[in-house]
Amino acid sequence: MKPYKISLIRLCLVLLGYLIYNLVYFALFYSAGYAFFILWPIFFLAIGLILLGNFFAFRDPLKLKSTYKENPLVRKTSSIQVILATIGVCLQLSNMIYLRWWPINYIDNFPTLFCINLLYSAIFFIGKFQKTKLDQIDKSSNKSSFIFGTIVVLLCNLLLITNSKVSVWGSTDQYVQDFKDFGLKGKVEVYEKKHLIEPYNGTLTTLFYNETLSNGESFIDFIYVSDVHNGTHVTTLDEKDKKEIRSYLENDTEKELFDKVTLEQFEFVLKVYEERIRDLNLKDDIVTKLNEAVGFKLLENYSVEITPADKRKFYSILIKEAVKNRENGDTDIAGFYNIDINKHINNKSLIISIKHLNFSVIEDTQNNKNDNRVDYLKDKLTSLPVGTLSDGIYKFTVSTLSDGKYIDITITMVVENGKSYFEKDTVKQLN
Repeated sequence: MKPYKISLIRLCLVLLGYLIYNLVYFALFYSAGYAFFILWPIFFLAIGLILLGNFFAFRDPLKLKSTYKENPLVRKTSSIQVILATIGVCLQLSNMIYLRWWPINYIDNFPTLFCINLLYSAIFFIGKFQKTKLDQIDKSSNKSSFIFGTIVVLLCNLLLITNSKVSVWGSTDQYVQDFKDFGLKGKVEVYEKKHLIEPYNGTLTTLFYNETLSNGESFIDFIYVSDVHNGTHVTTLDEKDKKEIRSYLENDTEKELFDKVTLEQFEFVLKVYEERIRDLNLKDDIVTKLNEAVGFKLLENYSVEITPADKRKFYSILIKEAVKNRENGDTDIAGFYNIDINKHINNKSLIISIKHLNFSVIEDTQNNKNDNRVDYLKDKLTSLPVGTLSDGIYKFTVSTLSDGKYIDITITMVVENGKSYFEKDTVKQLN
């Protein structure tokens, strides 16, 4: 049998494929996918090289092993190559567990891809070791193939390492430390990173936050962090909002906390109260009380919204209460969770807005079908038993027909000490 010649070129094809693939993916990522329309031939070339390289990573060691059956060193090293190739293929297919059919990339799968690089680098250098031991390095072409393969191996690993910081894996440590500095006790993980062209040129990082509260319950949330290319965080609070919120704060401790919270990775704590509202089932309670009081299904569970009367002022209140909670040792979501929501409803800092009323049911209950539905609703609200609704501001938005056109009428009902009165209605013309 003619001795089998080891090909270092074939043994580095997987790494060459991933080198090209990572370069293409870099272009795809920073163009938000648009570069695919230009680079698709190179993209599929990379895929082809990866598939072909995996084939040779199995075939070549097995052929070498069968050719040199009497050489124990060749048999052992070839077996190692096959084992490494098997592990490498399993890692490459790991994305399929999550029903992702595209090859792994350095953004989402950096540790996995780094392991693959090491495995196939080892396969390549074992091949070089085999060539040396079998004295197959006499030709200049063999030296060229080794130099080419070595360059591919070094470039593939070097580029991967230099891009580690932009990966999901490389970003986690940064955000974990940021959250610790802010005083948050939960577990922070980077879930996903995407590049965006609009509305700015940068990345959108999705963070997964999980904290066990003092009552034993888990608080879970997704946090979205925007970064422009210069590393600056994008916040939804504009300078005017920040200035006004800051003007309501009374001491340096409150201002220092707010200066941190305006970074987007902490901005979510300003809306932690919304999760608190859900946990307290406040919306469901309002729906149940109203429906039971009027005697029919006036509204659905999704009809109720609880929002700040003045968002900027309310955010300043949250800052103040968070500082007090921290001083008292309450660090649930660093002081922003255990906020007395009912208090802020009662003092009118939060407004209850009710939309999507069941007017078909309302009309069925009317004695006179020609009665104005707005007046009918007001009659029902004024006849509510005292104590049905807690003190606060309740806004009911009603769509009705006026002069052949639909309009939105907002009925504002104020409850004070259990008694209610109406403010002037607000009318909005619909197109």
